[in-house]
Amino acid sequence: MIKKMVSLILVVSLSLVFVPVLFSKDGGHVGEQNMLNVNILFSNNPGTTVTNASGTTYKYYGYAFTENKVYPSQYWGEFPLFFFGEQVGVTVKITNNGPRAKAKVRIKTESYVLRTDGSNGAPMMEPKIVDLEVARGETKTIDASFIAQNTAAMESGLDRILVKVLHINEGDGSGNPEPALIMVKEGVFCPPEYVKK
Repeated sequence: MIKKMVSLILVVSLSLVFVPVLFSKDGGHVGEQNMLNVNILFSNNPGTTVTNASGTTYKYYGYAFTENKVYPSQYWGEFPLFFFGEQVGVTVKITNNGPRAKAKVRIKTESYVLRTDGSNGAPMMEPKIVDLEVARGETKTIDASFIAQNTAAMESGLDRILVKVLHINEGDGSGNPEPALIMVKEGVFCPPEYVKK
């Protein structure tokens, strides 16, 4: 009896140690993270925005102006520039690299103003949701474009689009109808204060 009890305690203890390793920070679907490749592509941007320790510089139509907005260093670089009131061209590509024959996923796109501390500001769009089935070796493309509305909550500077990839729990017997998060990808773009006429 004592041997059985010790064995049971050992099994439970090992489970508690190794189970967290099976789950990722993003949502617990490590295997699916490895089998899926997700890319965010921007198109038809009329300019670029450069950010660094000196601030944020907007470049379009041969003009350039700098604003004293300094973002965390992970947001330093060159990003596509779009104007308020016009379409932000966004394409999401998802590829099933296997080994599963099919991946049933939900793609949810959200966009927010990016604050200079790296947190989310006001939402730039209503979230869009698309359910997909992607066969092994197949790439599917989603048009995630939207109009960047110029409301009182909007501001010049960087913005982010988040692509959340979720596992659809159809018939898994868990009793949990909510899709589980596999991964989140981020794309960065920028509308300046200038409004094109």
